[in-house]
Amino acid sequence: MGLDRNTRTPCGFCFVEYYTHAEALASMRYVSGTKLDERIIRCDLDLGYREGRQFGRGKSGGQVRDEHRQDYDPGRGGWGAQAQKLEIERRREVEERYADAQEGPGAVAGGGEDWKEAEGAGETKNLKRERSPDDDGDNLRLGQRSRVDDIDAERM
Repeated sequence: MGLDRNTRTPCGFCFVEYYTHAEALASMRYVSGTKLDERIIRCDLDLGYREGRQFGRGKSGGQVRDEHRQDYDPGRGGWGAQAQKLEIERRREVEERYADAQEGPGAVAGGGEDWKEAEGAGETKNLKRERSPDDDGDNLRLGQRSRVDDIDAERM
């Protein structure tokens, strides 16, 4: 079993050698996926020495099997390298999508400029609410009398 160099405690992995390849495969199928101390045991065959995989490490610096892991396991350092790479790519796509939406004609994403300046383009607008000239009753507000008022005045 592998031991931590400084604390001399188990690192959580070991190497087992078998006489035949068939025995190694049978053992791997039997043991892989079982639980030991509330942790799932994972078994892999050693792929041998290849450039970029020195000292039992994968390209990301961690264990090779963790590079292919898709689940979250805090005891194994969180997400596997492949899942982390997918998450980084997903975030990059989202950022690009929203960056495109904030540019060009018809952009509705908001931000970037003051809404008052965008509407008025520098004009000073009267922010008071007013009636349109087509409304009935405009003349009442201006101090003019309506026809109904004239009829009421004649009755008195």
